[in-house]
Amino acid sequence: MAWTPPSKFTVFLSFLLLAGGLFILIELIFTPIGLAFPVITVTGFSSFQIWVMIGLGLVFLSWILFLLGVRLKGM
Repeated sequence: MAWTPPSKFTVFLSFLLLAGGLFILIELIFTPIGLAFPVITVTGFSSFQIWVMIGLGLVFLSWILFLLGVRLKGM
């Protein structure tokens, strides 16, 4: 299958997801815990772990969206 350039919308959306995920991860690394984000209460996980999962999920979604935009035509 040939390489097709993704649409501008796909590039823009994947960039926003990547920027959001990296922002969350960088804020968690460089700020003391509890100052930047609200506390999320889920049984079995700390708030820090939940925010790391959200950040990594956004980075993964940006990667998979961009991959699909390259692989599929018209996306």
